[in-house]
Order: sequence, then C-alpha cells, then structure tokens
Amino acid sequence: MGWLKITEDARLEIDEASRERLLGRDYALVPTSPELLLGVSGLRDPAAANAVILAGDLEQIAFPEVVSLIAHARTTGVLRVFGSSGMRTVVFVDGEVRGTATERIDERLGEVAVRMDLLTQEDLDSLRDGVGVNRRTGRLAVERGLLSERDLWNAIQEHVISVFQAIVLEAHGAFVLTDEAIREALTVPGLAAGPLLMEGVRRIDESRAGLGRSCGLGATERVLHVYNGAFRDIFATADEAGVGAELRRASHSVFDEDPAHAPLFLGLRFSVHGDLPEEEILKRVNELARRRDLSAQVLLADGLSTALLFLLFVAGEHLAPDAHQALHARVKALVACD
Repeated sequence: MGWLKITEDARLEIDEASRERLLGRDYALVPTSPELLLGVSGLRDPAAANAVILAGDLEQIAFPEVVSLIAHARTTGVLRVFGSSGMRTVVFVDGEVRGTATERIDERLGEVAVRMDLLTQEDLDSLRDGVGVNRRTGRLAVERGLLSERDLWNAIQEHVISVFQAIVLEAHGAFVLTDEAIREALTVPGLAAGPLLMEGVRRIDESRAGLGRSCGLGATERVLHVYNGAFRDIFATADEAGVGAELRRASHSVFDEDPAHAPLFLGLRFSVHGDLPEEEILKRVNELARRRDLSAQVLLADGLSTALLFLLFVAGEHLAPDAHQALHARVKALVACD
C-alpha cells in the first residue's frame, strides 16, 4: 500500500512506487472527511463542495449494483460516472431518477429527438441560440411548437435510457455519489431506476444477440424451451434461498405491465416450477407474427428476454450477491447459445 503525506508547510511527500504509478496524471479532489482522500483522474469538476456518499471503481462494483444500492437506500444525490468515453451524470431524489446529463453531444436530448424523427437537424440548430442558463432545448422546442408535450416526454425517456445504456457499457472508470440537490437538473417527475436499468441492459443483452446471430435461431419451440429452462432455474434458485414467494409475487406483473408484448403474454402466469404454457404461447406468437409480418422466433425471443431480465433483477434483490452472480452466469450461458 502506498502513502501520501502533506507536511505542516504544505509540501507533498509520496512513496516511490506511488510516485511512479501516478506520475504525469491530474486529479480533482472531492470533498471528504480528513480521514479519506479521494481524487478523480482528469481535469474535471466532480463536485463543487458536497460530501461524498459513495465512490468506487466500475471494474469492482458494476453500475447496476450502484444503482440498486441508491434505489434501495432511497438516496438523494448526484452520481457522476467517469468512464473512458466521457462523464455522465444521474440525479437521484429519494432513490428515483430525476434527471441525467452527459458530456457526449450524441447522447444529449436534442440529438436524441433528431434520431427519433421528432425534430429535424435544422430545428435543433435553430433552438441552440435561444438556450441559456435557465432555458432547456426541449422546453424551448415545445414553446416554439416544434415538439408536443408528448414528444418531449418520449424524447426525455429515450435520453435517460440512452445514458443508462452508455454507462452500463463502461467496463472501466470511476463513480462518485455526492449529497447534492440540484433543482435545475430535475427534468423528469421521478422514474424508478430498476426499469430504466433493465431497458438499458436489454438493448445490449447478449442473449438476444446470441439467439439472433451468434447461435442462429432455431425453431420457435426450441426458443421457448430454452427460456423455460432458464425460468425454472431462476425459480428453483429462489426457492432454495427461501425467497420463492417474493419472486412469484413479482412475476404476476411481469407481462401485465409490458404493453409491448401484451398480445403474447397477457393473462399468462408461470407454473409452480417456473414454466410458461408452451402450447398457448406458440399459438399466439405464430398468429401475431403473421399479422405483423415478423419472424416468430425473433418476436418470441424479444418478449422472453424482457421477462428474463425482469426476473433476474427481482431475484437479485433477494438473493445473496454470490448466488445471484452464479445464477446470472448460468442463465446467460443457457440462452446465449442453445
């Protein structure tokens, strides 16, 4: 372990190993108690004058775990994630997401609205001159009649999810949570962190890529069979840990609150062992695929992967970390290549 000493006359002394390791790097110091010295690499302002609640290394503590901790503790503060592709900020109030920000231009609200075809690039360029300290691009677009309130809300949700997705992809970096209350950053009325995180993960989920490309989709029946095996593993693991009742209660809403896949799963329930009724689902997916002119396998895998991520999320709230990590690895391996 290295050491750093600040002498009475404000000189810095450091051990040789630490000197070589840190040579040529810049750090912004974060306000902490005198017993803890914390610096963030790079010439960035991590927090003006607010105490640190939580800080760490993304390689050791993944972003989903940090978000889960904040949500469960109902913490109010600002989480800054310093990744290799830039700094991103998430504002929490009582554990709910109330706003996001990013250094990357392509992830900002205006650019998101353009990608969603809600704004043209010319519209966005025209708005930038009117944006000031207390003026936001989205609100200005509504005032000028370029966006409806619904369009703005849809763009904000997509922007928040995009920021979450980008952070999930950061394998290296640091995070700092400070006890700030930034009212001007409150851009949403309060979004539950769990669903945002699940949607971000879903978009980069390896199971979908594996089923769709790496492994090659087999028959629709095989896709459902593989996912049913994964569901049974989740429920069995929860039962062994004595938390099966909690998982089953949560599972009752997994499809009812998923309007995108309601025609496939509405009204269905998992069996006591964790199976879904294969005959009924196959009948529905084939009919829906014909109506929408889509691949039945892809349509089914999309809905099942959404359910799978939700169940893994719920299980993670009740299982010990090691048990959840092992379950997560097993399930991902099972659905990645059947």
